[in-house]
Amino acid sequence: MPNDFITLNALCKELDSALSGGKIDKISMPENDEINIHIRKGGANLLLAVSANAQNPRIHLSDNRKTNPLTAPAFCMRLRKCLAGGVINGVSMLGNDRIFCFSITARNELRDEVTYSLIAETMGRYSNVLLVDSNGIIKDTLKQASYDTATKRCLLPSVRYELPPRNKIPCTDAAQVADALKNYNGSDLCGFVMSAISGFSVATAKEWLYIAGIDNASKPDEDGIKAAVRVLELLLDVNKHDAYEPCCSLVDGVEDDYFVFPYKSSSLSFVSADTLSKAIEKCIGKKDEKYRRNEHSKHLKKAHSSAVTKLRKRLEKCRQRLSEASGSDRNKKYGELITANLYRIKRGDRSATVQDYYDENMQDVTIPLDERLTPQQNAQQYFKKYAKQKRTLEVVGEQIKQTEDELEYLLSIEPSIETCSTDDEIAEVEAELISAGAMKPSGRRNKTRTKAAQPYFYDVNGFTVAVGKNNLQNDKLTFKLANGGDLWLHAKDVHGSHVIVFAEGRSIPDDVILTACEIACFHSQAQTGTKTVCDYTFRRNLKRHPSGKPGMVLYTVYNSATVVADEHKEYLQKD
Repeated sequence: MPNDFITLNALCKELDSALSGGKIDKISMPENDEINIHIRKGGANLLLAVSANAQNPRIHLSDNRKTNPLTAPAFCMRLRKCLAGGVINGVSMLGNDRIFCFSITARNELRDEVTYSLIAETMGRYSNVLLVDSNGIIKDTLKQASYDTATKRCLLPSVRYELPPRNKIPCTDAAQVADALKNYNGSDLCGFVMSAISGFSVATAKEWLYIAGIDNASKPDEDGIKAAVRVLELLLDVNKHDAYEPCCSLVDGVEDDYFVFPYKSSSLSFVSADTLSKAIEKCIGKKDEKYRRNEHSKHLKKAHSSAVTKLRKRLEKCRQRLSEASGSDRNKKYGELITANLYRIKRGDRSATVQDYYDENMQDVTIPLDERLTPQQNAQQYFKKYAKQKRTLEVVGEQIKQTEDELEYLLSIEPSIETCSTDDEIAEVEAELISAGAMKPSGRRNKTRTKAAQPYFYDVNGFTVAVGKNNLQNDKLTFKLANGGDLWLHAKDVHGSHVIVFAEGRSIPDDVILTACEIACFHSQAQTGTKTVCDYTFRRNLKRHPSGKPGMVLYTVYNSATVVADEHKEYLQKD
């Protein structure tokens, strides 16, 4: 994406117009590197999201209200103390770089007016958020560094804030940019712009040269340089021109990058957005959600993967022992053949060739003997091996059944790990893994939660459809909330969520059942876009699995429908 000064400068002007004069209502930190500032302006409630995440740094107005942790981080508490109730004076860019500065007037403990600068640096892995007072002294910072070798700065409280050093020509200096283009003699003008002039991404540099009509492989003439300067002035103030059209590029029909206007130099297709903030949220919001989900559930995935690997190794060893013990009948036969031929065998014989009366053709069989033992002792030795192998078959068979059940249950938890995102959902899956013995209680998370995680609820043509997010919710939906006449659905032969259609004494139409089947297949490990079989039956036909594991059921009376998985967001009820 063009996360450069040209694009962010347009965003800054958009935010300045939207937020100037707004009053800060409250501040929260839903993530350890993201700040949400709730602002009241003109009778409207606005949410400013400021993220210093190394993978997806971003600043924009958002509609996504995230769940906050029970205990606010220290940096959040400092921001609340200094900025709560303050008024935003304006938003600007610092140092012709990807640095936003929010000027805020607030009151201190003595009710005196003070001015702070909330500085957000969106520079990849060096992204940061800092609170700076009117004298330029850092009051607090999200990420502290005694000395950053890359930015050549010290980022600690009580230290004077300094901008990162620059060694390129600022794109806002038209004269220097023109001189640089005049002195260029290479064959890759876009590469030269990226290395010599600040504020450009590759995509924006190509678009700048394209609009100016300059060939990337040749030196620009005087007219070309003048055109480049004119276009650059337009880009730096694009908000005031008709060309300004916030949009998202599409890749496979999904929003991928955001732009201040459709870049004609690219072959991408674009879809318009109302504001640049909307475009950023559409593109980066999905990527950030996926990244956060992976980060939050990383320890769950590790514990789950380790437990599954251990069970599979145990299962392999048990099957190997079962294979080794499968020759027990042969040992019994050898013992009986030796007993029947004791008169023909002498102590010291290393083998005995006898007639096998178990064989239809009465063929001879050679039986290995221990020359140190008597014939009777050799027979008893084979009988002991038979008895041991028989016990092994019984014990190992039971171990294999138990291990297969444990493995099946652990695999049923996997979809829950992939979809859990909030702290409550993660805590439920963690509790389930702990109860299954897949991980130990760590005390890493606060055990007290404000509320339990809730299932997904749909309203399909007047019928409430509930979808469990994990096995604990599946068990609660099926055996505690659903009545005997409610409809239960589950994708066939794959792990997935329990889905309940609450009948409430009514007959459920076929179209509601088909829609619920599509939802059930979507919330499973069924492959998206392919036809999947979904089983459905009345709740009264279900029984708990003998293992007693939550979310595992048995049923024999059911109907099936073949559908294509569909989330049906249009029916999803918002919290």
